[in-house]
Order: sequence, then structure tokens, then C-alpha cells
Amino acid sequence: MSPSTRVTRLDNGIRLATVSMPHMASVAMGIWAGAGSRHETEREHGMAHFVEHMLFKGTEERSAEEISRHIESLGASIDGFTVEDHTAYQVKGPSEKFGRLFEVLSDLYRNPFLDPTEIDSEKQVIREEIAMVHDQPSQYLDDLISEAAWGREHPLGRSITGTEESLETFRRADIEAFHSRVYRGRHTVVSVAGNIDHDEVAAIVSARLGDLAPGDELTCEPAQPPQPQHRFHEDGGQEQSHLALSFRNVDRNDPRRYAHKLLNVILGENMSSRLFQVIREQRGLCYEVQSDLVSFSDAGALQIYLALSPANLAQALRAISTILEDLRTRGVTAVELEEAKSYVIGQNRISLENTSSQMMWAGESLLYFNEWIDPEVAHQHLEAVSLEDIHAAAREAFDPDTLCSAIIGPAESRSRLAQWLGR
Repeated sequence: MSPSTRVTRLDNGIRLATVSMPHMASVAMGIWAGAGSRHETEREHGMAHFVEHMLFKGTEERSAEEISRHIESLGASIDGFTVEDHTAYQVKGPSEKFGRLFEVLSDLYRNPFLDPTEIDSEKQVIREEIAMVHDQPSQYLDDLISEAAWGREHPLGRSITGTEESLETFRRADIEAFHSRVYRGRHTVVSVAGNIDHDEVAAIVSARLGDLAPGDELTCEPAQPPQPQHRFHEDGGQEQSHLALSFRNVDRNDPRRYAHKLLNVILGENMSSRLFQVIREQRGLCYEVQSDLVSFSDAGALQIYLALSPANLAQALRAISTILEDLRTRGVTAVELEEAKSYVIGQNRISLENTSSQMMWAGESLLYFNEWIDPEVAHQHLEAVSLEDIHAAAREAFDPDTLCSAIIGPAESRSRLAQWLGR
């Protein structure tokens, strides 16, 4: 039985998508605020993430413990996350409990109590989170490569968690001001997938959020032109070097994004990719190597990550150069392209068999494109990508003038990377 998707727009600007999956026992629901760390001012660094934490600390009707107990006593789970351009709050539970679950989720979203004692307590929690990130090279590397790729002074280049210094400046009035600016109707998306009825869901969402003020237009600083920059964090206690390379890429609205997606799969997204096969399987230089695409409304990046012994770094970098140059000059084979298409489409169809993925797909479609995108239409765009499209994408993607890097490891890592960059 195929899922059925419907979209409703409330008078205050809220966009609601439901995906009816009558054969499922569960329901997944999400509320998105269409703003994240890139919508912060310099003084607000870390505020979007801090507000996300504070929304779980209680409302006027429920304490933090009561929120957790209410959700979990209904057989459900709740979580949230903050990224550069949005913040999300999600619940998954039994479909017959939708109304009671959404009551708690919507209360959390719109009515945070912001107890000053809880604010101070949560600052300490996030200090621990920042320390944990710095203790884990693979996570800290994300902050360093973002800083290199987008610029230290740009919101996209700043850490999502903020810093200990920026946290100290946050006051209740600042938190209320950010919440009031962002958590408004025109910036809110609600997505629900599972054994539910659209009209019933729409009535509940309207009753809980229909009187939310529409709010004003949100703005953010545009992405800067590529400025090759490089970051090094020396850590002599690490046995491995953790490296990230970033090339500027197309934005999420660019029609070339389908070719770039397939190019990334062929480069390093799965176990049959060139990076994995050459650097790990054939040469045994590392355990972990992969590539990934980062996409925003006005820019994107293709990034390569690997962790390996410093003694293997120079050889791995030479292998990466050979792979990238071959993609730029010769493109990919017909077999590689067809296998990449099959992989992406197959994995997406499998993922969309569950309520959480359907909820995410519908919610992000409304958030990013202001309409629901049929997955099969996206698959058709992927199928239409030609060998020439992929070759053009490779020439665009691997422009050395847009290359940024970040590395964590012992001192010799920096010199080996510098030598490679110099060549």
C-alpha cells in the first residue's frame, strides 16, 4: 500500500504535511523551526542550539521530568537537534497516541518556561558538550573544516554549540528574544507520518498552533565566495591524523545537484566507492575514509574525511590526488554511473518504508523547497543524469582554487599536508 501525502497551510503560515501509512502501527511527528546557527548574530553564537536545549527544560504546564515521563509513558521517544539552517523536535510513538503526544510536543515548542536556574544549569551541560566534542577528533574536525570552508567570522564557519565565552553572555531576555523571533508561524513546518488521518491531524495542529503569531521574515548572511583556508590543531596524544578536505559545491536548489550527488557516491559515499576501494581496501592505509555533501540554500560543499597513521598521510594524499584528477580528466564509467543510481534510489526507497524517514522527507521538502517533492520525481532526475553531466560535475567540484583543509594530529601531520597543498 503506497503512502499518501497531503499538504495544508494554516493562516498563520505554518506548513503541515501528512503521510498516511495505514499499514503501520507507529506515528512519527516533527516540528521544525526554519532557523539555525547561521541565523544568529555574532553576539548570539550558540543561541539556536541553546534554545533547543532549553525547550526540553520545561513549559508553564510541565517540568522537564514531566515532559520525558509523559512521552515515554505513552510508549514514545523524543529528541531534537540543531543544524546551520534549522532546528527540529521529533517524537515517535504508537499511532493511536498521536493527539496526546502532539499536545506535549507543541507545548514544548511554543511555551518554554526559561527558569533562570535551569538556564544556568544548562550552560554547564553545554560546556560539557563542547568539551566532549574537543575530546573527539572526528567531531572537532567538523568545526575546524566548517571554519576553514566558510570563514571564522561567518555564521556558517562558527560552531553550532557556541563557546564557553558566548554562553556566559546569554540572559533570559536574550533567549526569549531569539525564541520570539524564530518560533513563529511562517518559519514553522509540521510533518506527521504513520497510521493517521490528514484531516484529524490538521484539526489538532490548528488547535495547538493555529494562533501562533506569523512572525517577521528571517534573514541570514549570504555564503561568502570560496576563500581557500587551512586549519591545524596539534594533538601529540593522538595516534592518528584526522583530515578533512572541502571543495565548494552547488546549493540545494541547483539542478546540477543530482549529478553532484551521484559523483559523491562514486567518490566516497559507500564501500564500492573509489576512495574506499583504493585507500582502504587496496592499499590498507586507513580504516575510515568517506566523502559527503553539505548543502544550503545558497552554497554547498563536497568534503572528504579520513583518519589514519601520520606515516600513511602522504601516501593517502597522493592517492586522493590521483582519484580526483582522474575524475576531472576522464569522468566515470557507465557501470559506475548505473551502480550509483541504483544505490541511491534503492537506499532511498528502503529508507522510506518507515515512518521516521517519511516524516523527515516531507518535513525537509516543505522546509527547503516550500512544497512536497515526490521521491519518485527525485529518482527520475537521478536516472536522467548522463556520463557528460557527471564529468562536468567533477570538473566543477574538484577546483583546487576552492580547496580548504583541516587536520588534527601530531606536528608531522601539518608538514605533510602543507607539502601536498604546495604541490
